[in-house]
Amino acid sequence: MQQAFVCILIQARSGSTRLPGKIYAPLPAPDGPALLAHVLRRLDFRAAGIPTALVIPEGDAALGEWCERAGALYFTGPEEDVRERYRRAARALGARYVVRATGDNPCVDRSAAQATIDALQRTEADLFSFSGLPLGAAVEAMRAEALLDDSIPALPEHCEHVTLHIKHHPERFKTLHETYPALRGCASATLRVTVDQAEDLRVVDAVFRRLGPDFDSAALMELFEREPELFAANQHVEQRVFRAPDPT
Repeated sequence: MQQAFVCILIQARSGSTRLPGKIYAPLPAPDGPALLAHVLRRLDFRAAGIPTALVIPEGDAALGEWCERAGALYFTGPEEDVRERYRRAARALGARYVVRATGDNPCVDRSAAQATIDALQRTEADLFSFSGLPLGAAVEAMRAEALLDDSIPALPEHCEHVTLHIKHHPERFKTLHETYPALRGCASATLRVTVDQAEDLRVVDAVFRRLGPDFDSAALMELFEREPELFAANQHVEQRVFRAPDPT
Protein backbone atom coordinates (compact mmCIF):
# COMPACT_ATOMS: atom_id res chain seq x y z
CA MET A 1 0.00 0.00 0.00
CA GLN A 2 1.33 3.44 -0.95
CA GLN A 3 2.37 5.55 2.02
CA ALA A 4 0.23 8.58 2.88
CA PHE A 5 1.56 11.92 4.11
CA VAL A 6 -1.82 12.63 5.76
CA CYS A 7 -4.60 10.14 6.46
CA ILE A 8 -8.10 10.49 7.87
CA LEU A 9 -9.16 7.70 10.22
CA ILE A 10 -12.77 7.35 11.35
CA GLN A 11 -13.53 5.20 14.38
CA ALA A 12 -16.81 3.32 14.13
CA ARG A 13 -18.56 0.24 15.48
CA SER A 14 -21.95 -1.43 15.14
CA GLY A 15 -22.50 -2.01 18.85
CA SER A 16 -22.97 1.44 20.31
CA THR A 17 -23.95 1.18 23.98
CA ARG A 18 -26.59 3.90 23.99
CA LEU A 19 -27.90 3.63 20.44
CA PRO A 20 -26.92 0.32 18.78
CA GLY A 21 -26.72 0.41 15.00
CA LYS A 22 -26.84 4.21 14.84
CA ILE A 23 -24.17 4.34 12.12
CA TYR A 24 -26.60 2.58 9.75
CA ALA A 25 -29.52 4.93 10.43
CA PRO A 26 -30.78 6.56 7.21
CA LEU A 27 -30.43 10.32 6.97
CA PRO A 28 -32.94 11.57 6.35
CA ALA A 29 -35.25 8.72 7.28
CA PRO A 30 -36.61 6.49 5.94
CA ASP A 31 -34.50 5.98 2.82
CA GLY A 32 -31.54 8.37 2.93
CA PRO A 33 -27.91 7.22 2.95
CA ALA A 34 -26.60 5.66 6.15
CA LEU A 35 -25.31 8.04 8.78
CA LEU A 36 -21.80 6.60 8.33
CA ALA A 37 -21.98 7.12 4.57
CA HIS A 38 -22.43 10.85 5.17
CA VAL A 39 -19.30 10.92 7.35
CA LEU A 40 -17.26 9.13 4.69
CA ARG A 41 -18.50 11.40 1.91
CA ARG A 42 -17.79 14.58 3.84
CA LEU A 43 -14.27 13.43 4.68
CA ASP A 44 -13.38 12.14 1.23
CA PHE A 45 -10.15 13.92 0.29
CA ARG A 46 -8.90 11.42 -2.26
CA ALA A 47 -8.59 14.15 -4.87
CA ALA A 48 -5.91 15.71 -2.64
CA GLY A 49 -4.13 12.39 -2.20
CA ILE A 50 -5.40 11.92 1.35
CA PRO A 51 -6.85 8.47 2.07
CA THR A 52 -9.84 8.07 4.36
CA ALA A 53 -10.30 4.79 6.22
CA LEU A 54 -12.50 3.34 8.93
CA VAL A 55 -10.94 1.76 12.02
CA ILE A 56 -13.34 -0.89 13.30
CA PRO A 57 -13.35 -3.59 15.97
CA GLU A 58 -12.15 -7.06 15.16
CA GLY A 59 -15.16 -9.32 14.96
CA ASP A 60 -17.58 -6.58 13.89
CA ALA A 61 -18.74 -8.64 10.92
CA ALA A 62 -21.72 -6.41 10.14
CA LEU A 63 -19.56 -3.32 9.79
CA GLY A 64 -16.88 -5.17 7.86
CA GLU A 65 -19.53 -6.32 5.38
CA TRP A 66 -20.92 -2.78 5.16
CA CYS A 67 -17.44 -1.47 4.34
CA GLU A 68 -17.01 -4.10 1.64
CA ARG A 69 -20.33 -3.19 0.03
CA ALA A 70 -19.54 0.53 0.23
CA GLY A 71 -16.02 0.06 -1.16
CA ALA A 72 -14.63 1.75 1.96
CA LEU A 73 -11.05 1.21 3.09
CA TYR A 74 -10.93 -0.14 6.63
CA PHE A 75 -8.60 -1.54 9.26
CA THR A 76 -9.44 -3.71 12.24
CA GLY A 77 -8.10 -3.80 15.78
CA PRO A 78 -9.03 -4.62 19.38
CA GLU A 79 -12.61 -3.78 20.31
CA GLU A 80 -11.58 -2.39 23.70
CA ASP A 81 -8.52 -0.47 22.47
CA VAL A 82 -9.50 2.21 19.97
CA ARG A 83 -6.07 3.82 20.14
CA GLU A 84 -4.45 0.59 19.00
CA ARG A 85 -6.79 0.53 16.03
CA TYR A 86 -5.54 3.98 15.08
CA ARG A 87 -1.94 2.96 15.59
CA ARG A 88 -2.25 -0.07 13.37
CA ALA A 89 -3.89 1.91 10.60
CA ALA A 90 -1.35 4.75 10.84
CA ARG A 91 1.52 2.28 10.59
CA ALA A 92 -0.09 0.47 7.67
CA LEU A 93 -0.54 3.74 5.78
CA GLY A 94 2.87 5.11 6.75
CA ALA A 95 1.24 8.43 7.60
CA ARG A 96 3.08 11.41 9.05
CA TYR A 97 -0.13 13.16 10.13
CA VAL A 98 -3.37 11.53 11.30
CA VAL A 99 -6.82 13.09 11.43
CA ARG A 100 -9.17 11.53 13.98
CA ALA A 101 -12.88 11.57 13.20
CA THR A 102 -15.80 9.54 14.50
CA GLY A 103 -18.51 7.61 12.71
CA ASP A 104 -21.34 9.21 14.68
CA ASN A 105 -20.76 12.75 13.39
CA PRO A 106 -22.66 13.07 10.09
CA CYS A 107 -22.46 16.88 10.27
CA VAL A 108 -18.66 16.95 10.38
CA ASP A 109 -17.50 20.14 8.68
CA ARG A 110 -15.38 19.37 5.63
CA SER A 111 -13.84 22.84 5.42
CA ALA A 112 -12.97 22.75 9.11
CA ALA A 113 -11.30 19.37 8.62
CA GLN A 114 -9.12 20.76 5.85
CA ALA A 115 -8.31 23.80 7.97
CA THR A 116 -7.36 21.51 10.88
CA ILE A 117 -4.89 19.63 8.69
CA ASP A 118 -3.40 22.90 7.48
CA ALA A 119 -3.15 24.31 11.00
CA LEU A 120 -1.40 21.23 12.38
CA GLN A 121 1.32 21.52 9.76
CA ARG A 122 1.52 25.31 10.10
CA THR A 123 1.92 25.27 13.88
CA GLU A 124 4.07 22.12 14.07
CA ALA A 125 1.92 20.99 16.99
CA ASP A 126 1.63 17.39 18.11
CA LEU A 127 -2.15 17.75 18.39
CA PHE A 128 -4.41 20.45 16.98
CA SER A 129 -8.14 21.08 17.03
CA PHE A 130 -10.53 23.98 16.53
CA SER A 131 -12.94 25.17 19.20
CA GLY A 132 -16.12 27.12 18.55
CA LEU A 133 -17.65 24.54 16.22
CA PRO A 134 -20.91 22.71 16.92
CA LEU A 135 -20.39 19.54 18.92
CA GLY A 136 -19.98 16.88 16.24
CA ALA A 137 -18.61 19.14 13.50
CA ALA A 138 -14.91 19.13 14.44
CA VAL A 139 -12.00 16.72 14.04
CA GLU A 140 -8.60 16.39 15.70
CA ALA A 141 -5.30 16.15 13.86
CA MET A 142 -2.06 14.80 15.31
CA ARG A 143 1.45 13.90 14.38
CA ALA A 144 1.78 10.16 13.90
CA GLU A 145 4.87 10.24 16.14
CA ALA A 146 2.71 11.46 19.03
CA LEU A 147 0.05 8.84 18.36
CA LEU A 148 2.66 6.06 18.29
CA ASP A 149 4.68 7.28 21.26
CA ASP A 150 5.15 4.40 23.74
CA SER A 151 7.17 6.26 26.34
CA ILE A 152 4.05 7.34 28.28
CA PRO A 153 2.65 4.78 30.76
CA ALA A 154 -0.72 3.72 29.37
CA LEU A 155 -3.85 4.27 31.44
CA PRO A 156 -7.10 2.37 30.79
CA GLU A 157 -8.80 5.51 29.48
CA HIS A 158 -6.06 5.96 26.89
CA CYS A 159 -7.33 2.84 25.13
CA GLU A 160 -10.80 4.31 24.66
CA HIS A 161 -9.88 7.93 23.98
CA VAL A 162 -7.24 8.13 21.31
CA THR A 163 -5.54 11.44 22.10
CA LEU A 164 -5.72 11.50 25.90
CA HIS A 165 -2.12 10.33 26.33
CA ILE A 166 -1.09 13.44 24.38
CA LYS A 167 -3.36 15.81 26.30
CA HIS A 168 -2.28 14.34 29.64
CA HIS A 169 1.37 15.25 29.05
CA PRO A 170 1.77 18.91 28.02
CA GLU A 171 5.38 18.78 29.19
CA ARG A 172 6.10 16.37 26.35
CA PHE A 173 3.60 17.18 23.63
CA LYS A 174 2.55 20.47 22.07
CA THR A 175 -1.24 20.70 22.04
CA LEU A 176 -2.94 23.69 20.44
CA HIS A 177 -6.55 24.84 20.12
CA GLU A 178 -7.72 27.82 18.13
CA THR A 179 -11.15 29.32 17.61
CA TYR A 180 -12.48 28.35 14.21
CA PRO A 181 -12.18 31.64 12.29
CA ALA A 182 -15.29 31.19 10.15
CA LEU A 183 -17.46 31.10 13.29
CA ARG A 184 -15.57 33.44 15.60
CA GLY A 185 -18.04 35.24 17.84
CA CYS A 186 -20.85 32.69 17.31
CA ALA A 187 -22.35 30.51 20.02
CA SER A 188 -22.08 27.45 17.76
CA ALA A 189 -20.47 25.28 20.44
CA THR A 190 -23.86 25.12 22.15
CA LEU A 191 -25.29 23.19 19.20
CA ARG A 192 -25.17 19.41 19.50
CA VAL A 193 -25.08 17.53 16.18
CA THR A 194 -23.25 14.40 17.25
CA VAL A 195 -25.37 11.23 17.53
CA ASP A 196 -25.18 9.38 20.81
CA GLN A 197 -28.82 8.96 21.78
CA ALA A 198 -32.19 8.76 20.05
CA GLU A 199 -32.81 12.47 20.72
CA ASP A 200 -29.61 13.32 18.86
CA LEU A 201 -30.72 11.31 15.86
CA ARG A 202 -34.03 13.19 15.75
CA VAL A 203 -32.22 16.53 15.73
CA VAL A 204 -29.76 15.51 13.01
CA ASP A 205 -32.56 14.02 10.90
CA ALA A 206 -34.39 17.36 11.08
CA VAL A 207 -31.20 19.15 10.02
CA PHE A 208 -30.76 16.95 6.95
CA ARG A 209 -34.41 17.43 6.00
CA ARG A 210 -33.97 21.21 6.10
CA LEU A 211 -30.46 21.57 4.63
CA GLY A 212 -29.97 18.53 2.40
CA PRO A 213 -26.78 16.45 2.46
CA ASP A 214 -24.20 19.21 1.99
CA PHE A 215 -23.92 22.05 4.48
CA ASP A 216 -21.29 23.56 6.75
CA SER A 217 -21.32 24.88 10.29
CA ALA A 218 -22.26 28.37 9.16
CA ALA A 219 -25.41 26.94 7.56
CA LEU A 220 -26.15 25.11 10.81
CA MET A 221 -25.95 28.39 12.69
CA GLU A 222 -28.25 30.09 10.20
CA LEU A 223 -30.75 27.25 10.63
CA PHE A 224 -30.52 27.58 14.41
CA GLU A 225 -31.27 31.27 14.18
CA ARG A 226 -34.32 30.60 11.99
CA GLU A 227 -35.66 27.50 13.78
CA PRO A 228 -34.10 27.10 17.24
CA GLU A 229 -36.85 24.68 18.21
CA LEU A 230 -35.30 22.04 15.92
CA PHE A 231 -32.31 21.79 18.24
CA ALA A 232 -34.22 21.62 21.52
CA ALA A 233 -34.72 17.84 21.68
CA ASN A 234 -31.14 16.96 22.66
CA GLN A 235 -30.08 19.97 24.70
CA HIS A 236 -30.35 17.94 27.91
CA VAL A 237 -27.94 15.24 26.70
CA GLU A 238 -24.65 15.46 28.56
CA GLN A 239 -21.39 14.82 26.73
CA ARG A 240 -18.69 12.93 28.59
CA VAL A 241 -15.59 15.04 29.10
CA PHE A 242 -12.16 13.65 29.96
CA ARG A 243 -9.71 16.10 31.41
CA ALA A 244 -6.02 15.87 32.15
CA PRO A 245 -5.27 14.57 35.65
CA ASP A 246 -4.41 17.00 38.42
CA PRO A 247 -0.58 17.19 38.51
CA THR A 248 -0.69 17.54 42.29
